[in-house]
Amino acid sequence: MREIADRLHLTKAALYYHFPAKELLLLELTRPFLDGLSRMVTDLRSGEHSDPESVLAAYLDLFIEHIEVVGLLGREPATQYHPDIGQRVRSLVAAIQQELAGPDPTPSRSVRTACAMGVVHAVPQMPVHQLRHQRATVLAAAVAALGERTSRRAAAR
Repeated sequence: MREIADRLHLTKAALYYHFPAKELLLLELTRPFLDGLSRMVTDLRSGEHSDPESVLAAYLDLFIEHIEVVGLLGREPATQYHPDIGQRVRSLVAAIQQELAGPDPTPSRSVRTACAMGVVHAVPQMPVHQLRHQRATVLAAAVAALGERTSRRAAAR
C-alpha cells in the first residue's frame, strides 16, 4: 500500500480512506480489464466479431491497454485465487477461447486456438516499449498459431 500511495503522491492514510481494504483496491484496479473481457464475450456471443483474426486483434489490444493489470494478475497469487478476479478472468478467457474455436471444434482447432491465445498471454513478458511497436508481429504470431491468414488491415492496427 505504501508503494501505491507513494506513486500516487498520497499518504497511506489517504489511500486507506478511499480504499479501506486492499481487496477493494485490487477489485478497482482489475475492473476495467475484466469489464473489457466481459464486453468481448458479449460481442462474440451476439455475433459482433466473428472473424477469428479480428477477435485475436481485439483480445491483444485489450491486453496491451491493460498490460500492468495483466502482469499483476499473472504475478500475484492473491488475484489468481480471488473468486471475483481470478475465477472471473478464467471463465471469461475460457468463453472467448470457446467462441474463437467455434462450435464443435476439431481437436486440432482446439489446440490451435489455445496456442493463439497463448501468444497473447505471453505479452506481459515482453518489454512494454517494444510491445507497442511490435503489435503487428504479436498478432501475426497469434494468427499463425490459429492457422488463419493475416490480413494487412488487422496487422496495421
